[in-house]
Amino acid sequence: MKKQTYKLILKIFGSVIFLLFLITRIDWDAAKFLTIFSNLKLGWFLISLSGVIVVLGLKSARWNLLLRSEGCVYPFTSAFIAYMSSFTIGLLTPGRIGEIARLYYVREEKDIDFFHSFKTIVTDRIFDFALLIWFGTSGLMFFYKILGGLSSPFYLLLVGVLILISWIAGKFILRLIRSKSSIFVFIKEAWSEMFDKKMFTPWVLTLLSYLLFYVANWFILLSIDQEISIIEVGFILSLMSLVTLIPITIAGFGTREASLIYLFAFYGLSPETAIVFSLLQFLAFFLWGGIIGLVFWMSKPVKLSLIKADASKVINLLKPKNGRNKEVENFTESR
Repeated sequence: MKKQTYKLILKIFGSVIFLLFLITRIDWDAAKFLTIFSNLKLGWFLISLSGVIVVLGLKSARWNLLLRSEGCVYPFTSAFIAYMSSFTIGLLTPGRIGEIARLYYVREEKDIDFFHSFKTIVTDRIFDFALLIWFGTSGLMFFYKILGGLSSPFYLLLVGVLILISWIAGKFILRLIRSKSSIFVFIKEAWSEMFDKKMFTPWVLTLLSYLLFYVANWFILLSIDQEISIIEVGFILSLMSLVTLIPITIAGFGTREASLIYLFAFYGLSPETAIVFSLLQFLAFFLWGGIIGLVFWMSKPVKLSLIKADASKVINLLKPKNGRNKEVENFTESR
């Protein structure tokens, strides 16, 4: 049996253990769980199904702009296909690193080297992480009333200012470091360019995509007769998303439910409500989005030979200077 198969089995086993642990440890009422499902307002839930397509469409437009900033003119339709396909692959890989698969799509069609295309993937993920950390940190401070009973918008604004200050300080510190390693070059460039003028539109697309993501999940809450403000929905989902990045279960099962049970308790909502929401959210975004992405993947698969070649370059990128090949050295020196 292959190593990847063992890992998949362990993840499935981990998901089952997590869910069984939750059900046995909480005050679980199966009848209440079924009642919440039976009273589902189907209209609101069906509206939420459009969320994953719109959100990933905006993110693919953002990635398309990042490619253009590296001198690669890539059709939006191709970027959307690549983004949807890699979304599906990412669901089945630790920390969703499989989303890097879209790199292979653009390299099959365009004359862009590995390192500049890889940089767009890194920058694309930084946008997402930055927003999740912004909302997640704001949410933690809000739920634990770090500054008392201040409103959620105030916490969001405060943390946003702190993040901006941290970025300025980080940029100054990176300028003082005189390292020429490939990893440092990647970090320094990505960090320095995050609030550059050319990043204005990608930031707008990031904010818009997450706003619509939160709205779509707000529709799911409405479908089970629960209403929480959009900003606080953002707090909950950002914290949940950060928790599900821990690569111990398949598609975040178990860790997602545990985090939602904990966060919903701040609103006095039952564990049954949290798990129903979790399942509906999984169906609307991960399963539905995964199926759409799978269709794109099957209609236009990437070549395994290119994947293996680029995988070796990632490994080579992490090697000490004297262990890297000439292509890596040329890239580092050119920066």
